[in-house]
Amino acid sequence: GMNPAVTAITFVALGTSLPDTFASRTAAVKERHADSSIGNITGSNSVNVFLGLGLPWLAAALFWASPRGAAQEASWRDRYRGEAWYSEAMPVAFVVAKGDPRFS
Repeated sequence: GMNPAVTAITFVALGTSLPDTFASRTAAVKERHADSSIGNITGSNSVNVFLGLGLPWLAAALFWASPRGAAQEASWRDRYRGEAWYSEAMPVAFVVAKGDPRFS
């Protein structure tokens, strides 16, 4: 069988994209020039990207600004200091280890 993480990500992608697909198809069929369809595709993809990037960024910013996040900064730096991308000048961040996108 398939890796459960791949299956989960596929269903999430379908769940977010399928309604937009049907709405765009309906708009394209009902209108003469399909302008609403193009607007729907562009708008829905923009919202998906901005929310998909913006909400995790907001969560990370709130966490690291909190007393709990500030208390964990030293352990975060110790954990990732050996990585090629790490720099002492960089701010702390959430990191997803390669290989498995699920929560651990």
